[in-house]
Amino acid sequence: MALDKKKVFISVLSALLGGFFIFSAITKTIPIEYFEYTLRSQLNFSEKMAPLGARFFIGLEFGLGLLLLLQLYGKRKWVISASIALMIAFTIHLVILYFQLGNEVNCGCMGEQFYMPPLPSILKNILILILLGILYTQARKNNRSERNLLSFLFLALSIALPYLIFAQRFLPIDKIYNGCTTPIESLQLEKDKKFIGFLSLTCPHCMDAAEVMRELKMADSSLPIYVFFGNIDNDSLRTDLLQQFIQETKFDNVPYYFLDKEPFVELSGGAVPSLYWTEYGKIVRKPSMSDISLKELKLWLSK
Repeated sequence: MALDKKKVFISVLSALLGGFFIFSAITKTIPIEYFEYTLRSQLNFSEKMAPLGARFFIGLEFGLGLLLLLQLYGKRKWVISASIALMIAFTIHLVILYFQLGNEVNCGCMGEQFYMPPLPSILKNILILILLGILYTQARKNNRSERNLLSFLFLALSIALPYLIFAQRFLPIDKIYNGCTTPIESLQLEKDKKFIGFLSLTCPHCMDAAEVMRELKMADSSLPIYVFFGNIDNDSLRTDLLQQFIQETKFDNVPYYFLDKEPFVELSGGAVPSLYWTEYGKIVRKPSMSDISLKELKLWLSK
C-alpha cells in the first residue's frame, strides 16, 4: 500500500500546530495570575474581568490546540479559521504593545516562565499563521454532523475547564497582621496595590532581591514596596544580621518588618525570596527577580 505523503504531511503539520497551541495555553497557567496581570496591564481588563478573560483565552487556546491535534477541523474548517483569527488578534495586540512599550517587556504570550518580547513573538505568530494557512488549504473538510458537534463539545469543555481548575488566590493578610512583631495596620495591605517581599537575613538571593527593590525605591520613592523578614528570637543576633544585611545591600529606603517563624514560612511558601504583587489582597503576580522592571511595575500600578 503506497504511503499517502499528503496525508502524512497534514497529520504532522496539524500535530505540530496543535501541540504549540496546547503548550502556549499551559505556559499561561504558570502562574495564571501573571496572565491575569498581562490582561490588566496591557489590555485594560478590569479587576473582575481579568480572571474571567484569562481563563477563557487559556481554555480557548487549549481547546483549539486539542482539536488541531485530533484533526477535528469542524464544518468548513471552522477550527482552523478560529485559530487563524486568534493568532491575528494576538499579533495585532503585539504590534500595538511594541509601539507603546518597545521590545523590553514580556508580552505574556508564554506566561512568566518563558520571557518573550513583542518583536520575536510577532515573528513567531507570523510563522504560525503561514502554517495555519497551509493547513487550511490542504486539509480535508470535516462536514459530517457528528464530527462537527464533537468539535463544539470539545471546545466548550476546554473553555470551561480552567474555571474549574484555577481558583483565584489571595495572600492571607490577617496572618501577616497577627504574626508581625511590630504594628503594621497603617499599611492597609488589604487595600490597593502592593509589592510585598518575604526575605531572609541569611539568604544571598534575598540580598540580591533587596538590592533590586532598593533600586526601584530609589527610582520612585512612592512605590508601595514592603518587606517582611523571618523573625529571629535572639535579639542580639537579629540586630547583627540586620546590620550586616543593610550594610551589604544598602537596603535602607524600603519599609521592613519581622514576622514570627510559622506565618513567615507559610506566607513565603518555604522558599525565599518570595515576591508578590497584590491588589486588594489578591495575588496578581509572583515575579522572579529577573522579571522585575520599573517600567512594568509602574505600568501595573497606573492601571
